[in-house]
Amino acid sequence: MQQVMASTAQYTNFQAAVDDKLIDVSGYVPNMGHHYLNPALVDGTFELVKPEIILYIPNANGDMEMVAVEYAIVPEDPENPGNPPEGFTGNQDEWHFNEMIGQWQLHVWTILDNPDGIFHPTNSAIGD
Repeated sequence: MQQVMASTAQYTNFQAAVDDKLIDVSGYVPNMGHHYLNPALVDGTFELVKPEIILYIPNANGDMEMVAVEYAIVPEDPENPGNPPEGFTGNQDEWHFNEMIGQWQLHVWTILDNPDGIFHPTNSAIGD
């Protein structure tokens, strides 16, 4: 987990996401936040230190704060995605196949603690 946190540390400053041209692909999603995508990283490969998405929520002042990362992996055949990608060591990963956009997704709550677990897709600590 330390490698993921170190590789995304610059994004704790929201301006870094703006400067790197990450785009909000979701708007605000309850219990998740805003999904800022780096289109250059979207492919069929899980790379530990290159999550495709950074999640942000607005704080009390309206400033965006990083809360998590998300991996978004496009399978070779989205109609038959097969098994989830090999992710983190162990069997704790909670990959979800999003049929609407044809990709495997894995949320990792690297910044904001998640009462339901670090890999749970949603975080009840984030409001509706």
